Amino acid sequence: MSPSAVPASTANGHFENDLNLSLLGLGVEYPPFLVGPEALETLANRFYPPSAALKKVLSINRFTGIETRAAVGDVNHPLVNKPDAPSIKELNVLFREEGVRLSVNACKKAIGEWGGSVDDITHIVSTTCTNSANPGFDHYVVKQLGIRSSVEKILLHGIGCSGGMAAMRAAAHLALGSSYQQKPARILVLACEISSVLVRSELDSINEEQSTRVGVCLFSDCASATIIGNGIGDEFGEPVYDLLGWKHQIIDDSEEDLGFDVDPL
Repeated sequence: MSPSAVPASTANGHFENDLNLSLLGLGVEYPPFLVGPEALETLANRFYPPSAALKKVLSINRFTGIETRAAVGDVNHPLVNKPDAPSIKELNVLFREEGVRLSVNACKKAIGEWGGSVDDITHIVSTTCTNSANPGFDHYVVKQLGIRSSVEKILLHGIGCSGGMAAMRAAAHLALGSSYQQKPARILVLACEISSVLVRSELDSINEEQSTRVGVCLFSDCASATIIGNGIGDEFGEPVYDLLGWKHQIIDDSEEDLGFDVDPL
């Protein structure tokens, strides 16, 4: 499931001239390690027997054109070098530390470019597909940023690669609602994924199901953030981009593409 590219004028989308929505600041934060394609091959050879499916995945991995991917650890990180894949609890502990840290730094950069204050933020929309916990990671990001506890939060889950766009779409609707009420909206939008430590569970699936799972060849770790405003009240500088509109569409029979489920292993 993913958004599709559409022209800027469509009767079925949301493209109008007077939305008055803008991206006021952007921020991104990568972890310190970079891993190349050889890292996947090292772990595969270290823990898994040769098979047709694994051979195909490793062949794809060699020819993605991706030279390095950002990661929270190198190929010898303890979490991915145990006899078994890490548990949900272990993954959550790591995300609570590394994912929240990346998210806080990305948000600070977005707020800094905007020039406003955390006290001016009216809503927060966050997304991840690589962590599942209650409360969600956004709760801890809000606490570390010092955002008022009364600010409304929305955490999106279960939407995979389209999460960032879905979060922006949800934030845009919130901003338009505030515009209707003639209230200012300054919405912090956050996406964070830590994919690198899922490598062992993905390799488990490849080995057990003999399936070609290309996600393990593609994704890295990162957090990104933006501030969406509705033009009411102080903007603190020029917008980075104008938000002109969007269209949402689900591609038929795409549920199995790049999908994965929370599993107790």
